[in-house]
Amino acid sequence: MARVVEARTLTDRPEPSAHEARSARRLRLVGDQMASARAGLNRELKRVAEIQRSFLPEALPRIPGFDVAAYYQPSALAGGDYFDIVPLAKDRWGLVMADVAGHGVSATVIMAVMRALVHAHLPHTRYLPACAFLEFINEQMMGAYTANGRFVTVWAAVLDPVTRRLTYASAGHNPPRLMRAGRVMALDAVGGLPIGIDGAAAYEECTVTLEAGDLLVVYTDGITEAMSAVDGCRAFFATEGLDRALLAAGEAGAEECMRRVTTAVDEFTGMRVPADDQTILVVRVEQGAAEACSG
Repeated sequence: MARVVEARTLTDRPEPSAHEARSARRLRLVGDQMASARAGLNRELKRVAEIQRSFLPEALPRIPGFDVAAYYQPSALAGGDYFDIVPLAKDRWGLVMADVAGHGVSATVIMAVMRALVHAHLPHTRYLPACAFLEFINEQMMGAYTANGRFVTVWAAVLDPVTRRLTYASAGHNPPRLMRAGRVMALDAVGGLPIGIDGAAAYEECTVTLEAGDLLVVYTDGITEAMSAVDGCRAFFATEGLDRALLAAGEAGAEECMRRVTTAVDEFTGMRVPADDQTILVVRVEQGAAEACSG
């Protein structure tokens, strides 16, 4: 009898009024519109991510005596990571890693401007030291490109493959990691304000001589700030996680070292779509480099 009474109660409910019916239709319409808007936004963000990826190098150059690899993983939202390796005067190479603050289309646009400045002004900047390059980029980016609190962290270096001298400067960017003889250290001897904060900012540079077997890892904070997959745990992958992955890679080539880092990040985050772009540039000094230089 209880089931019969329950069924009768449901059946005997009064028909919704005309006002209730209109309200229900409006709610369904709003829900459909919101779902359509979300789908459209996701499509646009995917297009932006594709455009952003097209700004990055399609292939890495072959630098004598060095093994080079790179990795880029876009975030769920459009971001502004950028890396590049460009030819400079006297057979040297320029390394650039940049990270635009924030997300969205505006971050991607600023990244595109950054790339355009790097490539369009190569006839001039290919002769500049790393510190002067940052000052030039800062002067060009100030104002319209970095208004409303926007800024860009940049790490730039000049690599001479003959002498293995790496001269670097930093505009507020994460210090790269250098692994040598089983020990990881930070290249943090110099620093400076991010691009877009002060148009008159000056930058210093530091030179290190790389040794055969050295591993240089330049990255954006999407790597070290990757969040743990454990619910309720706000732990970061951090430089400690990065260093553990590098030490585990040992003397492996650049590609394998990069894979060890990305695998460790994926395991730490549970393969979640990253909240920020993740970019790594790995440079291994080949074992034969010392003999080539001395010869």
